[in-house]
Parts: sequence; C-alpha cells; structure tokens
Amino acid sequence: MSYPTLFTTPGVRQFAYDVDAERQAQITKFGEQHHPDGTGAEHYVAMADEARDDVERFVAQHSGPEWALVLLEEVYEALAESDPVRLRAELVQVAAVCAAWIADIDSRTVPRCDVEFESGARCSKSAGHWTPENQDPHTPSRAAGEEQPAACGKCRVLFDPADTRFDGRAQHRDTPYCRGCVDRCHDTEIADHRCVICA
Repeated sequence: MSYPTLFTTPGVRQFAYDVDAERQAQITKFGEQHHPDGTGAEHYVAMADEARDDVERFVAQHSGPEWALVLLEEVYEALAESDPVRLRAELVQVAAVCAAWIADIDSRTVPRCDVEFESGARCSKSAGHWTPENQDPHTPSRAAGEEQPAACGKCRVLFDPADTRFDGRAQHRDTPYCRGCVDRCHDTEIADHRCVICA
C-alpha cells in the first residue's frame, strides 16, 4: 500500500513505512501473533497514576517534559486499561508519541539520505551511506556484461529485488509488474475495476 495523501503530519509517512517494515520482519520471524492483553491489573493503574504525577512534577520543575516520561505515561495508561476499545485508543496514543519522538530525533540528528522512492517512501539511512564513486545502493547492482534488469510493465521503474516491502520495487511473483503497482491496483474500491495488471 502506498500513502500518497493519507499522511499529512511531517514524519508520519516515514514512520508508517518504518513500522510496516518492522511488522513484516516480526511476521517473518514469529508469524501472526495472538496473545492475551494482560492489562488492567491494579499495579498498572497505580503505575499510570505515578507516571502522570512524574510528568507533572518534571514539567513544574523544568520548561517542559522529557520524551521518556511522556512515553512511559502513555504506556502505563495503556497497561491500566482492561476495556479493549479504550486499550486500543491508548495504544494509538503510544504510537503517536513514538512518531512524535522519532520526528524530533530525526530533526536534530545526522542528515538523512535524500533519495525518495517513487512510492513516496524515503531512504531511512543516514546521508553519506554511499558516495558517487561507489555503486548507488538504491539501484540493483549488475555484474559486467549482465543484461539490463527488467522494469515494471506498468510504471517502467527497474525492479529492485532488495525492496521486498509489500508496496516495494521488487518483482511481484512471476508477473511483469512491481509489488508497488500490484498493491496500488488492489487498493481500488471500484467493483468493475480493470487495468493492465488485472485485466
């Protein structure tokens, strides 16, 4: 899936791509996971109250909170919930705080690579992870004499076997299309949809 206009908050699109990549790695390693929530215990309720107090005390003594305290407050509030609907809402708040913290880190650390892929995702590596005299890691490498790699039959972008995200540039199975074009094709809600991929 690509996110062309869905995300408007700065940094959230990259956060979503990074989280998606981590989820794919988790699914590959552990498969689909289903566990009890384990939330709502009294000690979690007490920890949530203590975390809120910690943030309030810290803010009163300083010019603002620390990310660690803000995140812990949200995590303990989630752990204190036993109702699945409220638990989900608290977990979304945890994710939002993580996204904000990551955006803050990214804004003050080493410059990021400036390569933006056609899908809208940006390279997640730091700037300078390759130099012009070396092979650009964003393009598939070829041995001398090897024929030009195939390109997607729809977007015409060269296949990148290393980009195996579900909306990436790797070839989709044995089709002549990249995973990104196939993913976008299946995003439609039009019942009689026909395109060069599914026609």
